Amino acid sequence: MNNYFSENIRRLRKERELTQETLADFLGVTFQAVSKWERGESYPDIELLPTVADFFGVTTDYLLGVDAQRNEKDILAYIDRFDNGKYKSSEGSLSFMSEAFGKYPSDFRILVRYMNALMDDNIGSGHPLKNKKEIKTIYERIQDFCTNDRIRMRAKTLIIQYYRNLVTVKNSGVTAEDMYNLIDEMPGIIDSKEHMMGYLPLDPDAIRQGCQKLFDSLLYYFDNAVSHYTHTQFLYGREASAEEINETIKVLEMMNGIYENVYSDGNYGKNWTAVIYNYGHLGQYYHRIGNNAKALENLKKSAELAKEFDTMPNLTERTALLFKGSVLNKQEDVGVLLDASLRKRMTHHMLDNYPLSDEFKETPEFKEILDIMKV
Repeated sequence: MNNYFSENIRRLRKERELTQETLADFLGVTFQAVSKWERGESYPDIELLPTVADFFGVTTDYLLGVDAQRNEKDILAYIDRFDNGKYKSSEGSLSFMSEAFGKYPSDFRILVRYMNALMDDNIGSGHPLKNKKEIKTIYERIQDFCTNDRIRMRAKTLIIQYYRNLVTVKNSGVTAEDMYNLIDEMPGIIDSKEHMMGYLPLDPDAIRQGCQKLFDSLLYYFDNAVSHYTHTQFLYGREASAEEINETIKVLEMMNGIYENVYSDGNYGKNWTAVIYNYGHLGQYYHRIGNNAKALENLKKSAELAKEFDTMPNLTERTALLFKGSVLNKQEDVGVLLDASLRKRMTHHMLDNYPLSDEFKETPEFKEILDIMKV
């Protein structure tokens, strides 16, 4: 049989608000048997399937997910397009994920990505409450009926991120306590896939590959933590003091020093965007304390790396000590969209987002940096 059966019978039972004991009594089996069906540990005798299907008013094909199996290729195409950014940033992901949801409303892999697309649409539209009801409904459906822990945890991560945005929105109905309660339900780092794959596989090559992905991931999340730690005063709208800016510069330079040592071949793996942003941030911070020579140095480095990333092949071999033998898939590992351009993104930051003075932006040196990023 297949895992479609376990997901379907669990969902059908809960939709009808039945206990495992009630269903077991009707079918003449033990509730332990029903529990094992729902966990995918065992299946009913073939002669019992029509009875189960009749009880729920569905066909045996539906119960077994035969239609889902026929549609698997199409479903995987939608998933691949969403996960690997195979769409233009201008079109967004909601249009084709809405289409996928309309065709496969019971597939939880589609549901969690549709939920993600709705959240992205909220951000893009500037109306954080726009899709709130539908996002919450999908989240509850996944938590109540999905048997795949990875999908359930992904949905929980998304709703926590969404709640973080809503806490500060007037009349959102979401409090900080709501967010913290959900965070408390999340697993710790020790339970992550990356951590497990770094030392549990039996094959030495698999362990090395697992460790390489773990190195990338640890640095990625370490950089995220460093970013939030150093930028807290800016995130909450408070003007930073000169001392705080100097501390931020030291932390970012420490982080970039780690990157340059670990990624000695100049291929920054999953952390390409983080490195480019870090040099850009250093540039604007140095400008804020009046050190324009260092500001230009770091902004130029950011521009050069953005150009290198945009023009490098999608697949590149990695030669740094800890990553020998691995290949970077730029689109999948870094998560860039089809039309993504880090040169355009950094140009926008330098011209519009960074607090660089008009006088500084009129210097020949700064204009040369912009020229580096011309597409």
